[in-house]
Amino acid sequence: MNKLVSVILPNYNHAAFLPERLDSIFNQTYSNFEVIILDDCSNDNSLQVLESYRNHPKVSHFIINTKNTGSPSKQWQKGFDLAKGEYIWIAESDDKAESDFLEKQVQVLNSQNCDVAVAKTLKFSLKKGVYGELNHPVFKKNEDEILHTNEILYCPILNVNAAVFKSNLCHLAKTYTSYNIIGDRVFYHEAFLNKAISKNNDTIAYFRKSGDSVSTLDNRNVAYYKAYFFEHLKFIKNVYKEDEISISLYNSYVTRFFNRVRYKMTRSEKLSLSFLNMYMQYKRNLK
Repeated sequence: MNKLVSVILPNYNHAAFLPERLDSIFNQTYSNFEVIILDDCSNDNSLQVLESYRNHPKVSHFIINTKNTGSPSKQWQKGFDLAKGEYIWIAESDDKAESDFLEKQVQVLNSQNCDVAVAKTLKFSLKKGVYGELNHPVFKKNEDEILHTNEILYCPILNVNAAVFKSNLCHLAKTYTSYNIIGDRVFYHEAFLNKAISKNNDTIAYFRKSGDSVSTLDNRNVAYYKAYFFEHLKFIKNVYKEDEISISLYNSYVTRFFNRVRYKMTRSEKLSLSFLNMYMQYKRNLK
């Protein structure tokens, strides 16, 4: 029952949040875990905070990139390649969890016939404190679900920090590292498709809502909007090719994410050549 958990801590410029994050990892009531610390060439004082943990007995790897990858998914994969545990927890550097998080998550994974355990997730921020539950779309119907292809219209798990999953699922994810913005969504589809996911209400993960997430579309430029749309287009085209989803589902997905960026753009941005190119690609790729 005392299976090893590999805790992957990917960090980039979250020095202000690291003390709270690190405390919530190293003070877990479950003791059989290793910590893989990965910093993607932070330019704040993250390294000063992390350095004190370099020789901690729970830290199995301490890797500081000399060049920023610009890709959280590549950091995930680096962690997967190093992990020795039967279970994986991606402990994002600006989030936190209750001290019994791993203990309760491992209990669910050991006792239930599931591949992924997702803790109850509460939103918090510096201004608001804890202010409400984050409802993961995968549990819209029930608290125990099988993730099917037709659920790709949304990201099924909104905060990876809330999930602990079997490490053998990582080998199923083949292409997600080629996505810089939506790598988490692609990982879920590739690794968790047709797998059993259970909600665990006996412990809590905390998701920081600071407005600084790479996935938010607020206050972005045209280049970002374009990259965001084209990553979604690439993803759904691959899914359509491999999984034979319906044309209507494919078109619905393409239109959904084209409109998502269109509604965020200003009038002047919509008059640019970049937007025209994106619009032409949108129309060209409808079936």
